[in-house]
Amino acid sequence: MSSNSKSIPIKIAKERVKKWQLENSNKNVNDDLIHAKAFLISANDLIDCLIEMEVLKDKSCINTSLVANASVRAYMAIDRAKGKIASADTERLVLVSTVKEVVNNKIIHRDIIEGYTLKNPPPYKLVGTGTFDFTKPCPSNCDTESPLYNP
Repeated sequence: MSSNSKSIPIKIAKERVKKWQLENSNKNVNDDLIHAKAFLISANDLIDCLIEMEVLKDKSCINTSLVANASVRAYMAIDRAKGKIASADTERLVLVSTVKEVVNNKIIHRDIIEGYTLKNPPPYKLVGTGTFDFTKPCPSNCDTESPLYNP
């Protein structure tokens, strides 16, 4: 973790994620959630993005032995005080690192969060809480000319 990165308290992360899930927990006729709770993003995808943007020069400085088992999970969240009007500007992503684990031949990406005990923890020590929110929601922070803004 870089020295200027700051994790958010677990309590705040849980409040934001819970609020989103409470407001978006509708199910379809098959009893499946209509909205995703989170998204798993592979470390490889993140690294490739950073290389494409030239933030990283190449993969030579990456601990490649950890990349295949590493991902980031982005939980949908809301940062809005009780009684405030809902808007896109109050939606957030709570980001957590994960580590891959195999349980009964099934791959599970376990969240690396303070207070959550892992059977197979990663080979590094958690610094901070493990939960982050540096996101800025769109439409306030959008490229309105992007072909993905209004496809």
